Amino acid sequence: QPEIKELSSTFSNLRKLFILEVFFEFDLLWITAFLEAAPSVEILHIGVHEHACEFGVQSAPESFPETTNPQWEMDFGGSMNLLLKELQIVGFRPLEQQLTFIRAILERAPNLRTVVLKDVEHCEDCNALALSAQPGALPWPVFPKNKDERDTVVRRVMDGTSFSGPIIFM
Repeated sequence: QPEIKELSSTFSNLRKLFILEVFFEFDLLWITAFLEAAPSVEILHIGVHEHACEFGVQSAPESFPETTNPQWEMDFGGSMNLLLKELQIVGFRPLEQQLTFIRAILERAPNLRTVVLKDVEHCEDCNALALSAQPGALPWPVFPKNKDERDTVVRRVMDGTSFSGPIIFM
């Protein structure tokens, strides 16, 4: 569990924050603790990790070994990050926990200008696992490939927010 007071002295002047290798099924709301500790962050970059092949499984993510999701008690009561201008998520999937996280950032960063959602190249081993689980289709949500899928993600993200900047899919 992050100790906000200790992190604040270290992170207070940080302009770019990169948080990498976050397991794709994890709730991401705990990352907002770092924004509270680093109020000067202008770019938040999150790398989501989903290599099924590293778990040595022979099927879909439901059979992955149990992974512990951080469960930190946090008070998000109105903390704002006024300097955050760009949110980037590499390895984005339209999973509810990722969409909820993006909406939470939109609420806490009134000066956010851009949200960038990036796909990642999948390794051949991961693709082989996915295809062996369900021939012709991946067993978990995939990066939005066409305009309709992207429009659906944008609607779900922006529902109830006042964000007017672009959501860029790469």
